Amino acid sequence: MSHESIVKELQKFVEENIIDYSVELEPNTSFRDLGVDSFSVIQIVLYIERKFNVTIDDSDLTADNLKSIHSLSEFVFKHS
Repeated sequence: MSHESIVKELQKFVEENIIDYSVELEPNTSFRDLGVDSFSVIQIVLYIERKFNVTIDDSDLTADNLKSIHSLSEFVFKHS
């Protein structure tokens, strides 16, 4: 799976399940700026594990990895 396709899948999930439909989402927009809370981050992590068959350990749950769709997609791409 390409990095770009991972970005698109994650963006679609976040748009449909996490943020309000009126919020414009760019891959580099920080989750903090979007108002994404810790519960939503857990939803995103579980989605990634199911969708991309990637195990995300507690040690992987860093601010750098969880910053945005772009940073998460880089993590997924490297570990898939």
